Amino acid sequence: MKLSVFVIASCVTMFATTSRSPHAKVAGTIRDIAPGNGVLLVNADGSVLTWGRSANGTIQVPTLVPLPDKALRVAVGGSNLGQFTGYAVLEDGSVVSWGSNEEGQLGNAAAGTSVALGTYPKPSPTPVKVTGLASIVDVTAGDKHALALTRDGTVWAWGRRDDGAVGDGDALPKGSVRMLSAGAPLLVPLLRDIVQIASGRLHNLALTRDGHVLSWGMNKSGELGNGTRATGWTPAPVPGLDHVVAIAAGNGGNNGGVSGALRDDGTVWMWGTNNSSMIGNSASATQPDDGEAFHGVPEVVRGVAGAKQISIGSGHVAVVLADGTVRMWGHNGYGEIGIGKTSGEYVLRPARVPALTGVVGIYLGTMRSYAVTADGALWAWGFQQTTRGILSRNLSVPTRFALP
Repeated sequence: MKLSVFVIASCVTMFATTSRSPHAKVAGTIRDIAPGNGVLLVNADGSVLTWGRSANGTIQVPTLVPLPDKALRVAVGGSNLGQFTGYAVLEDGSVVSWGSNEEGQLGNAAAGTSVALGTYPKPSPTPVKVTGLASIVDVTAGDKHALALTRDGTVWAWGRRDDGAVGDGDALPKGSVRMLSAGAPLLVPLLRDIVQIASGRLHNLALTRDGHVLSWGMNKSGELGNGTRATGWTPAPVPGLDHVVAIAAGNGGNNGGVSGALRDDGTVWMWGTNNSSMIGNSASATQPDDGEAFHGVPEVVRGVAGAKQISIGSGHVAVVLADGTVRMWGHNGYGEIGIGKTSGEYVLRPARVPALTGVVGIYLGTMRSYAVTADGALWAWGFQQTTRGILSRNLSVPTRFALP
């Protein structure tokens, strides 16, 4: 299948926050997982567990987060091991955040607040309410910015404005020496009837109800999908891409972002950086990153059919097929592809994860991967960041573990 494209005008490390797959609703089991620098997991009862990097250092075992209400969805922001910002959508439709706040990413300032250079708002080790949000159904986070989706299909953003991450077009306010951060949520223009949002480190995607994708933010590697490297200060359509049912965004190396989409025919489309072979069509193990090749428009991933979910991590990609099996590709230096030890550091094209069947949710983060199966079991593989128990080892194949 060929995708026709009509171009319209309009020093990340491997520790970057990524988006997740559409969240499966599984009765009696896990509601959501956000595996960034640290991990947040929402239990069926709305309680939230965390481990790994946190606002208070490294947490060695899954530990309850003290939230004011039950949670529905979670996200993790921060681009290196020294940063962590957590977000939770509560059952009443509000959002709370905690952790780092260098660019106002907690979103708890007064409405309309701009964070000037050198202000450095205070972090919070405990959850605080994000200003003014109501009827929220989802939240995503990038390096130092976050997005929230409302029930009526509008999107709010706050935090870092650099490279257009907030999407309000405010590139360099008059009299400022740099972009001002948004200390509280503002309505992202040009977005209507949105049903899903996704964030990489510095770029974002939004999926419309009629199956089109809009993108904005950094575009160094073509992650906006419009065939250029021009920064997207406000949302604009990804040309030629339609009939989309799911989106995801993530990161590779060299500050590059990557984006993915599933169409209703079960095909997978990728664009942006091919560092770590994230596009999924690399031809040679000696050149997994395609040298200077530019993947600035969506291209179909060969060898994948019947895809129903997609998730992108920091260097790796996963899709769940209609039969509940998983295909993964990209960086495997920490076992995050889940196929065991390999002779090379990269898996160039989609490979089946042999240990997994009946998967209903897939969640990728910082060199780590998680899956939930139909029986409610939680599986982990890749880089783990604690010093106790099963989470103290790098796991090269999916390994089941029980939560406390």
